[in-house]
Amino acid sequence: ILAQVGARVEAMLRCRDVTFHAYYCVQLFDSIGFELYAKDLQEVKGPHGLGIYCTLDLQRAQDMGKTVLLAEFKANTAERGVPGISDLLFSSGGGNWRERGYAGVVYSPTELCIRVECIRVLYRREWPGAISWPALKRIVDAMQDPPLALDSDFAQSDTAWAKAMERLKSYGDSQVSSTKEQLGPAWQTHADSAGGPSCAIS
Repeated sequence: ILAQVGARVEAMLRCRDVTFHAYYCVQLFDSIGFELYAKDLQEVKGPHGLGIYCTLDLQRAQDMGKTVLLAEFKANTAERGVPGISDLLFSSGGGNWRERGYAGVVYSPTELCIRVECIRVLYRREWPGAISWPALKRIVDAMQDPPLALDSDFAQSDTAWAKAMERLKSYGDSQVSSTKEQLGPAWQTHADSAGGPSCAIS
């Protein structure tokens, strides 16, 4: 849904129960393990307001020189105790998106800023550290559509761990790519409409 706000044209994407994925870059100590929690993240005050700044561009994420994390998030935050929030704003100048009740703002084809409470799962894209099957199981169990199942028949060997890490990374990358394919065209529709007649983003 597009709307004229002053000199800007903004769009709202109704997300309902859609799950998205993105890269989040942060400086971490080696002592911090493979599994991370959204509640431990600190929202940053940036050019598009307060929130968690993410990217859908892997090369950009790697070029930041920080630890690349994979984040699974849902714009619908009702299940996380914040009712009434389920939409993403598309705007190049949406710094007040939080005050207006949005879950996040998409401000370019690959860049977005979201509320920390939208994040459901958070883990390192690459992890050369110690093996932790309990941490991996918690991550997999929290995922909307996990790429592997750690049941009682799963062989917990060094080889199995290495394969699981590679599979988790490949899965995360493919899911971020899928999110990019969803949000990128929606952003372009918004951008193309900025100077023309209104239209809907579905």
